[in-house]
Amino acid sequence: MITNTITNTLLSGIEQKTPQIDPKSLDAYLATIGKAEKDLEKIEPAITLIDKQQADSEVLAMVAAHQKQVVQSMVSSNPEDAIALALAAGIEVYSKQLEDIQAWTEGGSAVLEPMLDMIYESILAGGVDGTEYEDLMQLLVIDLLMHADEWGLNLPALLGNDYEVYLAQITEHFGSGLHAPYGQYDNHPPKEIINWFLDTLVDSLTPLIGSQIPADSLTGKILTFYNEPSNRTSLNTCADNYWIDPNGFINGSDDLSAEDCERLSPTLKIFILADAAEKGIITAEQWDQLIMGDVHDFEELLGLNDGELGQYLMDIDGWAPSPGASGNGAGDHVETDRYPDFSGSAGIYPDDLIETLEHFPGRELTDEELEEVNRIGDQVKMLQQTLKYWLQICRDEQMAIARNI
Repeated sequence: MITNTITNTLLSGIEQKTPQIDPKSLDAYLATIGKAEKDLEKIEPAITLIDKQQADSEVLAMVAAHQKQVVQSMVSSNPEDAIALALAAGIEVYSKQLEDIQAWTEGGSAVLEPMLDMIYESILAGGVDGTEYEDLMQLLVIDLLMHADEWGLNLPALLGNDYEVYLAQITEHFGSGLHAPYGQYDNHPPKEIINWFLDTLVDSLTPLIGSQIPADSLTGKILTFYNEPSNRTSLNTCADNYWIDPNGFINGSDDLSAEDCERLSPTLKIFILADAAEKGIITAEQWDQLIMGDVHDFEELLGLNDGELGQYLMDIDGWAPSPGASGNGAGDHVETDRYPDFSGSAGIYPDDLIETLEHFPGRELTDEELEEVNRIGDQVKMLQQTLKYWLQICRDEQMAIARNI
């Protein structure tokens, strides 16, 4: 257990011999200890609450942050820095656990971070195939738009002034279930969209991995994925199969049945899950099944028959049934009210997508997560006692030094 490890480190690190220290440094260090003790007392009421009511992830996160500040205040002045660092490491562990759990309740980008990670892992789990290459392309675009400002990326300078047109097509008309005779088809057919993604977006952003773009981010991982020649080839094959892959059409097509579509793109999962969550159709325990599931999982949990998920999507605010565009390239595929259409524009443009992401609903914690929060609450209480013990040892040691000066 974290607290036992820290306590052992604490005990083993206590000086057996009285070190020599300058009186001025001693006074300063005693003052630092005193301030740390007072700061620690400030969170005692919150610690007491943990014993009186069910542990709350937000309260625990606040306590953990305060504990970490106390320890950090001691690091630069403590002769036993290794002990302070061990305490900080322990707090960091459960702080991250609380952050991950609390994200589900916050909504917005906080809840989307773990969601997108789960979608990514579910795509890779069985080996990437067919439209899943498009799903990864779409996932990269979503993650990129969520973090571009944070990473200081100037997308027009990196990708060209028309980059939004390409991203809008990728997020609405590519990926599992989203193929359609879209309005930009004649100007930007599937082959051209995918070539732009690989030759402009991937090739322009790859050099930034490890600097502006974190290597462990979804964007970094998928950029690396599409630097593999075989994966680039497979994505290009998706353009060739745009009209014939059954997983491309959530409502079927002129040649394919809606029941043949078994996968959902990240865009579809985000919009449908957000709607179901806001309406209270699904429970907290069912989120994971939908995030990592397929069309069958959505139909089962939403109470739909086979092939009805596309109609459900078209009833969501912001979506509508469309016959598709009737241009030269896509005109042969036009069918009355067949295709789900994001009605705001010809494609889901970045501003529209970001607005949807920012308003994504949170959810209540599952029973399993609540048990984890209670377990972390016990760790927080134990570490609070360890911190008190540690500060008292620091004070007693310095007072002993003072008596020998």
